[in-house]
Amino acid sequence: MPKPNYFSAHLTILRIFGLWSYDDSESRSSSSPKSFLYSVYQATLLFTFAYLFTVLEIIELRFSWAKFDDFISNVCYAIVHTMACLKISLILARASDIRKIINSFENGPFQIRPGEKTDEEYRLVSQRVRRTEKLLKIYFTIGTSVVINGLLCPLYVSSDSTSRQTRVKNFTTEPDRGLISGDDNEIVSRKLPYMSYFPFDVGATPYYELAYVYQGISLMTLSPIIVTTDVLYGSILLHIATQLGILARTLISVRSIGANRLLRYDLYKSHGNGWKFDDGEIFSRKRLDVEIYRLLKNCVAHHRAIISLAENMEEIFSTLVLLQFLSNLVIMCFPLFQITSVPVMSFPFFSMVSLMTAMMYQLFIFCNCGDEVTQQSLLVADAACFCDWYEFSSAKMRRALLSIVQRSQRPLRLTVAKFATLSRETYLKVVQGSASYFMFLRKMHRADDDDEQ
Repeated sequence: MPKPNYFSAHLTILRIFGLWSYDDSESRSSSSPKSFLYSVYQATLLFTFAYLFTVLEIIELRFSWAKFDDFISNVCYAIVHTMACLKISLILARASDIRKIINSFENGPFQIRPGEKTDEEYRLVSQRVRRTEKLLKIYFTIGTSVVINGLLCPLYVSSDSTSRQTRVKNFTTEPDRGLISGDDNEIVSRKLPYMSYFPFDVGATPYYELAYVYQGISLMTLSPIIVTTDVLYGSILLHIATQLGILARTLISVRSIGANRLLRYDLYKSHGNGWKFDDGEIFSRKRLDVEIYRLLKNCVAHHRAIISLAENMEEIFSTLVLLQFLSNLVIMCFPLFQITSVPVMSFPFFSMVSLMTAMMYQLFIFCNCGDEVTQQSLLVADAACFCDWYEFSSAKMRRALLSIVQRSQRPLRLTVAKFATLSRETYLKVVQGSASYFMFLRKMHRADDDDEQ
């Protein structure tokens, strides 16, 4: 039976974009120049097209105060890309811890071993793997639409614009960039996909084209990183939920599993193949109790390992998830505001819609996966209560089961840095809060327009 490829798609993408470098074991098995070249590639790619690009966006904020629409659009994208840089920094700083979490699914209590219920466990894990890959494809589609619409917006604005202005050569970026045309004193207004600071005049060829290409490469680097890191976090939560489901199935049928394991052992020992197990009493009660107790101890260890894994996930990612929630609470209202200010069915309209969809889907992944962990942890408590515990003959068997019952009565909840739980209820609150901010922003903007009139 092949091993499930839990995160192969995620890690392949992260490695392509410089976020999953060779660990020590891989470095020993690979040539030293290969590791060195990857480190150079990693540093060059991330610094040039992630960190530097985001810094240039933040610097540009000081030049976009004059136009309210341009300013909030710049703030929106600057926050998104700043969060991407924070995710990059987290992955690089906690690479060893994240690697241990990922590897834990193929080792220890989570490993699928030959034996009873192997086919069912493999089926459950394979379903989760397919689901995480589906999440990755959907989010990639949405993220790609954001990038494509963002890159096409300047072309739409330039072709639709009939305004002309006197060219003023300067070395700071203004919201409207120009390219000289016909008359030396007039230019056609052109915009870059994203407002960024450049220490040269991007209104002239070839600087405009170079800046355009640089922003395109930067966005095609940041978008897959954002998508993959978000889905990786959600995928780990889904696999934690799967382990809870496997634990619940083991507890609910612990007696039959123990009897079938003894049966297989006896069949192997006697090399018999002409009879089937029909009655658990063919085993001595003592042998069956010993086997059930061993299974219960494994269940206790499995449960503790799941809880420890969830706690490690919260310790590593909770602060970043909190920042993501706070930023999305504000960001999601900006596309709503922009949608009401641009022509329907235009590239700016589609760009804002795709960005808002991406932010909503991002939070949905976090909250839905966290909610699923909580639901599966409750099933563990039900399974422990409804197994055949009344037939356990020894006190140590009941104590082992009691330890699982006591811990599972407190649902396993992933939190947002202890401020809120990852649940669909929290997701709805964020969406409602964003709508409230949008109404406030819209009302404030209308008040400013009335004052100007």
